[in-house]
Amino acid sequence: MHSILGINYIERADIPLALDLYLPQDKAPSGLIIFAHGGGFVKGNRAAAPVQKLARRLTALGAAVASLSYRLKTEDRTLKVQERRHVYANRKKAIDEGMKLAHHHMGPRFEAARQDMGEALRFLRAGHGPFDFSRSKFGYIGISAGGMIGLSLAFPDPLLPRFEKPACVVTLGATLQHPWTLQRDAPGCLMVHSIEDRIVPTENCSIVNRYIQKVDAPVKIQICERRGHNAPVHALFRDSAPDGAPYWLQALALMRKTGVLNPLPAGA
Repeated sequence: MHSILGINYIERADIPLALDLYLPQDKAPSGLIIFAHGGGFVKGNRAAAPVQKLARRLTALGAAVASLSYRLKTEDRTLKVQERRHVYANRKKAIDEGMKLAHHHMGPRFEAARQDMGEALRFLRAGHGPFDFSRSKFGYIGISAGGMIGLSLAFPDPLLPRFEKPACVVTLGATLQHPWTLQRDAPGCLMVHSIEDRIVPTENCSIVNRYIQKVDAPVKIQICERRGHNAPVHALFRDSAPDGAPYWLQALALMRKTGVLNPLPAGA
């Protein structure tokens, strides 16, 4: 693979936000996969692990990978007044539903990061990068906070700014903060969570799963046997689900099914 680093895609308060683009060697990419790091909307960066490992594997399959920076520690007043009020209302509803997350995980910091990711896709779609992704289907892989952003792009709140939905979403140690937005006609999602997580508690999966069942949403939750918040990252590359299907192959199957990756040749 080869990489093009530090592509500015937008400025926020005169501070540029950038992405790093990883491309297949010597051929045009067949699809685009957005990667979003974790860090609870207060820390983390686009070069953090496991970007290189993901990029090597996915570019070898013909896809481009864009790893993005987004705003951190965003102050509440940064959002428009109506957006801010609606974010607060969503946070209260999520807490009433029983969602267990830190207060700042569900506030304006989350919404600002979500809007940044949506703007990054608009930038890539508009052909401002080194390749034309205007017709490419795009998938999304997010860790923790980055995964929450991806799920909220797939299942958006209609009263907040709207962006293009990804074709599929894979999350590691994340949850859908607003499970009432789940729909049957929506992108396919694979959520890999650990059996014990003190930062994004595993109990949240039960609440999300209740809504999945209610509307028959195309979301699959897999609880790996590893413990700890970062456990799903290791499980993605190394472990299999109880039915014997490796998590990595499940993620690839979802990307192929949704057209982000080229399908396997017949008989493969």
